[in-house]
Amino acid sequence: MMKSFLVVSEDSEIYERISSTFRSRNRVDRARDQDGALDMLRRRRYDFVFIDLDLMRRLSTDGGYKSAMQLYWAAYPDVEIIVMTGPDMIREAVRAVKAGAGNYLTYPLNPDELKYVTESLYESIIAQSALDYLRGQFWEEDALGIIQTRSPVMMKVFDQVRSVAATKSTVLISGETGTGKGVLAKLIHRHSNRRKGQFISVHCGAIPETLLESELFGHERGAFT
Repeated sequence: MMKSFLVVSEDSEIYERISSTFRSRNRVDRARDQDGALDMLRRRRYDFVFIDLDLMRRLSTDGGYKSAMQLYWAAYPDVEIIVMTGPDMIREAVRAVKAGAGNYLTYPLNPDELKYVTESLYESIIAQSALDYLRGQFWEEDALGIIQTRSPVMMKVFDQVRSVAATKSTVLISGETGTGKGVLAKLIHRHSNRRKGQFISVHCGAIPETLLESELFGHERGAFT
């Protein structure tokens, strides 16, 4: 499948190395600066952007990398950003990856590494797209039997349920008796990574305080500290 690459670098040799690696079956363009890169992204779809880390740092408005990358995502939200830097700047490259870059490469660029990084990212994109589709389909089929509302407020609640269901975070649902806290809890469980496990509902208000403390913290000496 043909892919498109945008190389953002002041060094023509960097562009030539990337171009010679991919151009046989793909499109490889070059921008010499940030403004040119953003303009090209607004006019054309690119799968990957290779950008020199020093150039990205110049675009940052807060000293970090996320603000710089957000400008690229604003121009084209689905683009994958790969930063390029010298071996002595790997720590900064890792910071860029933590801020949202897909991966990093070090100079001098190796054709095999170029192919490996882009192919790995592309496979991850395909897998995530398939997962999002299946999760969305599952949600639509499952939630239609529960969601009986057109209220914008409740639809926002269901969007939050859908967001937290895929995480491992502890979720607190609060509300008056009869408002559907248990229904939401079951919906979260059914769409979580633990959906194959048992859903256990416990009415804590019916359990004596000392017994609940013993069950949660134990009854051995020092358990409560």
